[in-house]
Amino acid sequence: MESLRWILLAVGIAFVVVIYLLGRSRRQRNHSMIDELEDDLPEFSARSLDDVDEGVGQVRIITRSESETGESDVSSPGVSAEGGRQANSSETGTENVAEDVQEDEHEDDRADKNRVNDIIVLYILPKPDLSLIGSQINSSAQAMGLKFGEMNIFHYMDGNRSVFSLANMLEPGSFDADTIHELKTTGLTVFMQIQGDDPLDDLTEMLQRSYQMAGLLDARLCNHKREPLTEQDAENYRTQVSEFVAASTPELSSET
Repeated sequence: MESLRWILLAVGIAFVVVIYLLGRSRRQRNHSMIDELEDDLPEFSARSLDDVDEGVGQVRIITRSESETGESDVSSPGVSAEGGRQANSSETGTENVAEDVQEDEHEDDRADKNRVNDIIVLYILPKPDLSLIGSQINSSAQAMGLKFGEMNIFHYMDGNRSVFSLANMLEPGSFDADTIHELKTTGLTVFMQIQGDDPLDDLTEMLQRSYQMAGLLDARLCNHKREPLTEQDAENYRTQVSEFVAASTPELSSET
């Protein structure tokens, strides 16, 4: 009986040790999964692209963070970034600079409430730790009906009108036709300016062809915040187009 008690005690201790080791292994596995998920999140230099300003020239995209720093991911004739008022701290002092920035932010907020954006921006981003290859970008763009042209970027055309355009997300935003097959980039920018007789059809073309192109590139189609595009995002863009058309049409504006 004495030996049986010792055996049962040993079995009990072994069982407790096994439970402890299994629990510790599960916690380590959970932490590992969390770390992997965090690694999957792409990192970007721009904080937000919520505030898209009206175009100057053909297309001009401005974010609030850019108005403070004068920087952007893309700078090209078609997708240019022009920073807001920049103060010289050596002349005005840091206090005046802070006051100017705060004043500009308040002015931007007031203007945003009374303006419907006429630019819609999407992103095609590769999977984590990967790049988009120039030769695949070129072939996929052509497969989706886009043509290389003005400003050295791709355009989807309706006659002589550009419905939407595709640019390199990195500066200077354009592509070099002679070296595009050697290109590696961290993403593409798809953008359209609301115009034409039926901009809702233009938006549909942009969404569908961008989604298909992202599939060809084994990449992700993302919204203007660089988050995976959802059906709700698409519906929000349709609402944005409808509101812009209503605000731009005197007859509709007077009725509303």
